[in-house]
Amino acid sequence: MRRIDRWAGIPLCAAASLLLPWLAPHKPSNSTAPDTVVLICIAEIGALLVAHPAIVRARKLFPESRLCFITGPGGKGALEVMGFPDEDILILRTDSFPELLADGLKLRNALSKAGVVHAAVLEPFTRFSHLVSTWVGAERRSGCHRFHNEGGYLGSLVTNPVVFNSHLHASQTYVVLVEALAEDASSEPRVKQVIPSQIRNRARFQPPQQQQQALQERIVQQAPELDGKRLVLLNANASDIVPLRKWPLERFAEVGQRLLQGCNDVGIILTGTPAEQNMCTQLAEQLDSRRVLSLAGQTTFPELLTLYTLGTLLVTNDSGPVHFASSTNIPILALYGPEHPAVFGPMSPKATSLYLGLACSPCITPYNQKKSSCTHNRCLLDITVEMVLEHARKFLV
Repeated sequence: MRRIDRWAGIPLCAAASLLLPWLAPHKPSNSTAPDTVVLICIAEIGALLVAHPAIVRARKLFPESRLCFITGPGGKGALEVMGFPDEDILILRTDSFPELLADGLKLRNALSKAGVVHAAVLEPFTRFSHLVSTWVGAERRSGCHRFHNEGGYLGSLVTNPVVFNSHLHASQTYVVLVEALAEDASSEPRVKQVIPSQIRNRARFQPPQQQQQALQERIVQQAPELDGKRLVLLNANASDIVPLRKWPLERFAEVGQRLLQGCNDVGIILTGTPAEQNMCTQLAEQLDSRRVLSLAGQTTFPELLTLYTLGTLLVTNDSGPVHFASSTNIPILALYGPEHPAVFGPMSPKATSLYLGLACSPCITPYNQKKSSCTHNRCLLDITVEMVLEHARKFLV
């Protein structure tokens, strides 16, 4: 998808810029407020939780407007947890051209009847998402713009451009993109104001007690030895979008083994997607303990969040669970390397990001569409098992 975005995206952005009068014609309105505000984030599910402050801000800025979200199929559960009704979750499948075409036509048809539409693209410099904002006919389209920098070419698709500030956390950048929709279109950078930390506006999840109890009973039924144990959750996986973010599997195994050996009151639960079930099964076999259970691919999104509320600690790669768990009170130990936690780190006040800060890191950013020439991620390989255990034990005292 990244390769398509680069090589097909450039000519498509140029062509779409010429076709703007047809793709996104001006719709007269009696109010400065749009009828519909659309947020677009298709690729990474974790970013949807990070976008919660932007959602809050959009509802305050445009209280009379309908708020919709365009995302991939995997994002539906996260948006439902944040209170979006089905009709405001607009799914765009990208696995095949027929699916993309069918969903694209459906989106354009639906939003052509939605009155004046404003759209904020929450994926900086991603041409595909900006093309979507234009295709659905949005009159105002905010997005990160390169101006005089070397960022990705977007043609004239952004009407309300903002500077991509690498010193802001992603949650702040998303708020900036929403703020830009409240300003007039201009070729100059929009949103010349201070955007404070958004930790206080992060997503919060607290399941009903009966939901917690049901999951607890299910865990004990599958692994009786976990009854009464403190649960350490290991997420040894990372999205294939950026494989460089993975800490070696054998090191997760060693961390798990030593925690089990050193703490008799600790049990371990492995989490992951359905595609990661086999890997988690292998990891469980390496741990070789009745106090280990793999729930990879066996939980719904709300059940996964509920699991975090039952846990004592989450040890995880830089991936979606960092942001999912930040909506709960579970302590988080997140391992960062190719990306900087100051930009896309956990928003939970109970999180610790283990980051070495090598001179070559971060090497994946929105500027390069998260593509690196690195084949040897020392930024993670130099994080030792002892380092992780040292931090983990602090949470388990």
